[in-house]
Amino acid sequence: MPDPEVITVYGRRLRIVINGPDSSRRYNAVVTVLDSGRLLTRSPVRGRSPADVRDRALEVMYTLLGIERLHEQITAVAREMAPGAIVEITEDAQAIHADLSGGWELTAPLAVARDLVTDPGTDFAALRAQIEGHFHTHLRRFEQ
Repeated sequence: MPDPEVITVYGRRLRIVINGPDSSRRYNAVVTVLDSGRLLTRSPVRGRSPADVRDRALEVMYTLLGIERLHEQITAVAREMAPGAIVEITEDAQAIHADLSGGWELTAPLAVARDLVTDPGTDFAALRAQIEGHFHTHLRRFEQ
């Protein structure tokens, strides 16, 4: 098997270790976030060859870290514009949704297309500007 590979995705360094083949002739990849030591997924990514499992692991990395990065950006905007607000993130097959509670609300929940969030070419600075614009338009404080 290839030596562990270190890859940087959205500024985070990750290590991919590929093992296999197992008894079903499948390979698996374990992805570790190097700064924290946490495993990126609960179970290994699986594939039919070392190249296949590496490609699948890269797709998983961009997906999960893209969603984490979006969550971080939404939380940062909320912290600036709605102090004390609680950010609530939900997902479906098409989009990542965000709403607020804790004395604040968005009159229209923020929805970001999943494809945009998981695309390695996404401009996250532009996306943050869109998030800020949505908050400027739809943020409302309500009396408790």
